[in-house]
Amino acid sequence: MKQLLLVLALAAALLPAGASHERASAHGFSHRDRTASGDVLPARPAGRAIEPSVIGADERVQVTATESFPFSAVAYLELEDSFGVVFASCTATFIGPDALLTAGHCLWDAELEDWGAEHIRVVPGKDGDFEPFGSQYASDWWVPDQYALSGSPDWDWGVIKLPNSLLSDATGWLSVTVAPTEALEDPEFFPTIVGYPGDKPEGTMWGLIRSAFLAVEEFTLYYDIDTAPGQSGSAIWSAADGPYLGLVVGIHSHGSSVNSGARIDRELMEDLLAACEAMDCSIDEVEAPDPPEPYPYHSFAVAIARD
Repeated sequence: MKQLLLVLALAAALLPAGASHERASAHGFSHRDRTASGDVLPARPAGRAIEPSVIGADERVQVTATESFPFSAVAYLELEDSFGVVFASCTATFIGPDALLTAGHCLWDAELEDWGAEHIRVVPGKDGDFEPFGSQYASDWWVPDQYALSGSPDWDWGVIKLPNSLLSDATGWLSVTVAPTEALEDPEFFPTIVGYPGDKPEGTMWGLIRSAFLAVEEFTLYYDIDTAPGQSGSAIWSAADGPYLGLVVGIHSHGSSVNSGARIDRELMEDLLAACEAMDCSIDEVEAPDPPEPYPYHSFAVAIARD
């Protein structure tokens, strides 16, 4: 019953009235590992990494209950240059006590072939100027070496490490799983994306649910969930009443006439675990339910009920 209430509450809050490649896991490098050159990154204008991707009418809904779980686990990222000037923003999601999932292009600048930011301020549950949990600066961040070498969208994910669990002790975090194709192709999987789009008032959280993915491929998830620059790095998770409720299954990274993100398969999961092994952080991985069992998000319904 509580799971059913969650779905109804989330629906009220958010529902409106590729190419094949091979992956290799456990390879990447972190911001702390880069070669020290002493060079200052060139100044860049403020902006985001991808084009807007609202498909047809904009059906995104603003999330105002940003202090309530699971929205509290969604963080606004301020990307700063070496002078402390904010030049861009992205979205990340807590997937462990000191680890956040985001897109690779939020961390690595393919044009400069270097880290895009010198500092990253993580602000969970931000709602305009209101920052209910405060903020922390990331102590390290990581991308797959394949993304750093090629900038290919096939490898567009990254992990951010915080110095401790002070933020997540208050916000909570979402768990990550490797979901089988048959689960992802469920016509009532209810894929959900919540983040911080740059085409809305600065620092406000917006989201949308669809009943199903448009297509599920081996390494990519396709959907018509409206997004915009700034939402890059948002976790893709299920709002379905069932065993996948609240589980992260992908990372939103690209938008065009059809939006897409990286599907979390076994190799990508191994990359995330390798990132935290290298940076000494922790990711909450759970096994995909087989056979399905109820997922224990007992407080979800109350947490995301809206006024």
